[in-house]
Amino acid sequence: MPRTAPAPLTATAVLSLPLLLVAGGCLALWGTEAAVAAHFALWRAEHQTATRLLTYYTDFGNLAFYLVYAGILVQALRQRSKDRLCLVLAYLGAQLLISLLAARVLKIAIGRPRPLVGGSLLPFTLEPSQHSMPSGHSTEMTLQTLPLALRAQNLLPPLLLGLALGLMAFSRIALGWHHPTDVLAGWALGLLGGLLVQRFAQALMHNPRLSHKLRHKLGWNA
Repeated sequence: MPRTAPAPLTATAVLSLPLLLVAGGCLALWGTEAAVAAHFALWRAEHQTATRLLTYYTDFGNLAFYLVYAGILVQALRQRSKDRLCLVLAYLGAQLLISLLAARVLKIAIGRPRPLVGGSLLPFTLEPSQHSMPSGHSTEMTLQTLPLALRAQNLLPPLLLGLALGLMAFSRIALGWHHPTDVLAGWALGLLGGLLVQRFAQALMHNPRLSHKLRHKLGWNA
C-alpha cells in the first residue's frame, strides 16, 4: 500500500514539540521566569563560546528560511508550478500580516520588558527593550516552518524543522532576549500565520481570474 502523508494535526504536533519542551522545560526546572532569566545570565557568563554560537543562530536562523522560500520560488518559475508559486505568494502575504504587523503591534501594546532589562509592563511604548512579548523570532520561524511541515510526505521533515524551531526558542531564552511565555506566545501567533499561509495558498490556487493573470504575467500557457 502507498504511504500516506502525515495528518495535519500530527505534522503540527511534531513540529511544535521541541519548542514546547524548551519553554515548558525551563519553567519546570526553574519554576519562575525570573529564575529562568537569572540562571541563563550566569550561564552566559560561564559559556561564552556557546553564547556566541547561539547568537549566530538567533541572528541568521530566520534568514535561512528566506533562502528556502526563494529556492521554492525559483523552482516554481522554472517548472511552472502554480502550487509552489501560490505557496510563496501566500507566505509573503502572511509574513507581512503576522510577522511584521501583528507581532509588532502586540509588542508595542503589551510593553513587556525583556529579561535583560527587567521591570514592569509599559504598554504602548516604542522602546525596544519593552518589546519582549511575543517573541518575533519564534513567531516568524513557526510561520516559516509550518507550511513546509504540512506538505511533508513523512514525519522526518516536521521533526527536523521542529528541532530548528526548538533551537531558535532556546536561543531567545538563553540569550536573555525573551521569557519562556514570550516564546510560547510567538509560537501561537506563528501557528496562526502558518495556517493563514495554507488558506491564502488555497484561495490563490482556486481563483480562476487570478490564475489567468498569473499565467499571462509570467508567460505561462494555460
